[in-house]
Amino acid sequence: MSNNRNRLVAPRNVVNTKMLYTFYILKELAKGETIFGNKILEVFRNKFQNAERPFPVSSSTIYETLYDLELKGYVTSHWIGDEAMNKRSKKVYAITDEGVEFYKNHIADYVDNLKKTKSTLDLMIEMLV
Repeated sequence: MSNNRNRLVAPRNVVNTKMLYTFYILKELAKGETIFGNKILEVFRNKFQNAERPFPVSSSTIYETLYDLELKGYVTSHWIGDEAMNKRSKKVYAITDEGVEFYKNHIADYVDNLKKTKSTLDLMIEMLV
């Protein structure tokens, strides 16, 4: 008996939330601004709130992504807040030169892969309807 099966395999999933967060964070920071985790979470929730399929927006993945970017040297962080005024502190992030270079050198490939995946999915849908 043969173990070979004839089946249609969906394209490799390049819509990885962590990679999407990575490039979004670096893009926003490359504008010269600082950001913090909850702001990223808010932007993604607002952007995808009306999507037909739920998009997995996760605060833990956002903070894990920020942590990884910091470990790789692509971003730096510091705490802000005023304890005397009893304002809650938050960690804000800024991009490094290495982060700018990483973004510039890899964003085009990532977007191209997303477009190829979309194109393949469009062909699959066309075949079925």
